[in-house]
Amino acid sequence: MNKIDLKILNEKEILTVKEAAALFYCSVKSIYRYINYGQIKATNLGNRLTRIKRSDIDDLFRVE
Repeated sequence: MNKIDLKILNEKEILTVKEAAALFYCSVKSIYRYINYGQIKATNLGNRLTRIKRSDIDDLFRVE
């Protein structure tokens, strides 16, 4: 997956770390750092199987 289509990512509910990095326009390493700091919620399903709910990403940008 060299180029990730942002339209498709906006429709997906569960994202990989690589897809989340594409949404944030940052590196995969940065996404793992955000996960480790607790800024992004993620579920680790095994080696190389970390998944992030799209709604958790949207919550980061919600203004209350």
